[in-house]
Amino acid sequence: MRPLTATEIAVVRWFALQIDEPQRESLINDVDKATADEIRDEQLTIRFDLEDYTRPPYRFERPLPIDAAVLDTDGSTLAVVLATDENGRLFQLQVIRFEDGPILGPDWSTLRLLSPSEVIRLNDPPVRKTK
Repeated sequence: MRPLTATEIAVVRWFALQIDEPQRESLINDVDKATADEIRDEQLTIRFDLEDYTRPPYRFERPLPIDAAVLDTDGSTLAVVLATDENGRLFQLQVIRFEDGPILGPDWSTLRLLSPSEVIRLNDPPVRKTK
């Protein structure tokens, strides 16, 4: 485990600003006492450990209902998901690339909310274009 970078702290705080209290306050408090473990494979996962908090046995994570994206250094759009554990505590940040190849390096200055037309919901019926 390592200390969080200034960028990681800023990203978690950006997500916190997108949600309502009391979860906002919980995330901001958690990021101040978190350490990180970075996992890189085809995707990027940053798993958080919280000082003085015993995480319950893993059952599931809860992604925040925020559709966010960032650009990779090659211009590809990357999905960004912040998740909490079952108690609503900071759990992990995932950066997902849907195009071929590994994540090169997210340009965090491009972090933004996706517009509704950019969001893909797998359970939604397909949209048919009319002429």
